[in-house]
Amino acid sequence: MGIALKKKSTQTSSTSAAHPPYPVSEPLDLAHHMPFLLSEVARMLSIGASRTFQRQFGLGVREWRVLAILGDQGPVSAAAMVGPAAFDKATVSRAINTLEADGYVERLPDENDGRKQLVRLTSSGVKLHDRIVPIAKMRAKVLESALTAQERALFFATIEKLKTQVEWLDSEERNNAMLSEK
Repeated sequence: MGIALKKKSTQTSSTSAAHPPYPVSEPLDLAHHMPFLLSEVARMLSIGASRTFQRQFGLGVREWRVLAILGDQGPVSAAAMVGPAAFDKATVSRAINTLEADGYVERLPDENDGRKQLVRLTSSGVKLHDRIVPIAKMRAKVLESALTAQERALFFATIEKLKTQVEWLDSEERNNAMLSEK
């Protein structure tokens, strides 16, 4: 079972005989375009998790990711959550503010750097985290059940390779952008 992309008919409300599409020189085959497919799977997972966690706990996926990071890593700065949460600084900040207002996290000074604040789970946050984790694990188990043990091992190894490649690609693109500005 894969992601099925619906092929657009040649004439839709936005593409009619009166308004033909502009032809592109090289269309992207989205059904086989890895970045698109990875984003689509992530989006589907995020929507499902958000719906489940909102209904059962009143939390969106952004708040859950912050809780999960704090449960995994302990007290960290908001900036340290940006990468693992896969959100920008503003989204992480809003999630922290929501969780803080609900009494699930608190801010405390960073003993190593007085200019920074760390965020940590409160006792209520720990209880909420511990109620959500079994559901998150069950969702992962159901997802992974589509794969054999060998496929799962290959999947995780492949994801690590892709992460390394994306980091390299991003650094190359940053380097090239800097060179082109000179």
